[in-house]
Amino acid sequence: MSIDTQDDNFEVPGDFPKPVHLGAVGGAQPKFLAVMYQGRFYEPGATPPEVYERWLMCNDLAEQLAKKSLLSKAGKRAHMSEAEILEQYFIRLLATNWTSNEEARWIINKVASELDWQICF
Repeated sequence: MSIDTQDDNFEVPGDFPKPVHLGAVGGAQPKFLAVMYQGRFYEPGATPPEVYERWLMCNDLAEQLAKKSLLSKAGKRAHMSEAEILEQYFIRLLATNWTSNEEARWIINKVASELDWQICF
């Protein structure tokens, strides 16, 4: 997916996790890793268009999982609690390596919120 960097309207919910990249650069003076975007410095992977693109993907996954969770609750997982259903999807989502752990947690919490299921990861 390509984001138009001319559009500066990269609205992302405040609770969406930002990437954390720990890094070190050798030398005697303290240094930090940074990327410049429109005159400001950001951690690598944390420029507004990059975070927006991650949010779009995670939001899409949340919508898909919300539909799947409802179908599961009405079907083959009717015997399971809502928390158990979401826990299984959380474990499977982590196994895909499509998201960070924090993003996966955000996705599952968003699914729970959309479905009005009482769970918090």
